[in-house]
Amino acid sequence: MIVLAGAKAMAVWAAAGLSSLAVAVGLFLFEPAASPAAPETVRLSMADGTLLDVGRYEITWNQWKACYDAGACTYLPRRGKSASGEDYPVASVNRFDIEEFLVWINRGSDRAWRLPTAGEWSAIASQLPQHPYRKLFTDPRLAWAADYGAMARVSKTLRPTGSYGRLTNGIYDLAGNVWEWTSTCAANDAGIADSEHCPALLVEGEHEAVLSVFLRDPSVGGCAAGVPPANVGFRLVAEVRPALGAAG
Repeated sequence: MIVLAGAKAMAVWAAAGLSSLAVAVGLFLFEPAASPAAPETVRLSMADGTLLDVGRYEITWNQWKACYDAGACTYLPRRGKSASGEDYPVASVNRFDIEEFLVWINRGSDRAWRLPTAGEWSAIASQLPQHPYRKLFTDPRLAWAADYGAMARVSKTLRPTGSYGRLTNGIYDLAGNVWEWTSTCAANDAGIADSEHCPALLVEGEHEAVLSVFLRDPSVGGCAAGVPPANVGFRLVAEVRPALGAAG
């Protein structure tokens, strides 16, 4: 079904000779616009045997705009500047923004799209080259500041989707300047086992960081620990469920 917003819906229904009560009831009967086709994925096997369909690319600005236009996402972040129409990874979205997108994209889907865990992200990105660096401090009391000044600066300028290359497993842009939210809580030692009630999550990219779930732009403050990422976006995964009646 098609969603007609506010005044536009009222005008259409009024033109059909319906009462204002019928209009109000009709607005509730209309279903939200359907989510788009599933993200392009690569099927990967995890060490525990789990099969994951992993987003080949980070969720893009155009995909997010479709959610926004459908009224399911309430925040529209900036997009990369382009004169030739390339799509860009969506950036500057927090955990609550992403939850709106997940509700939308999972509507009517035959798969349960979600954020990867930090462990899954590391497995997906295992082919990335490592960049060793020397921490400024070894005292655990200064762990929050030990990375500052020891890592190379990363440009915040967004580049088109696919600009940072493809790993041999078929996944793009894992080495890019958009860090990716995971569902892993950074406070597991406090007994918080799920991301829904977690104040800060791990985000993965050139280095691991801990960000408040409220944070959209790491550069303006609010980084929970470590060097802030240049940008923060996300990639989706979905577990591959065995077909009914399959052996095992």
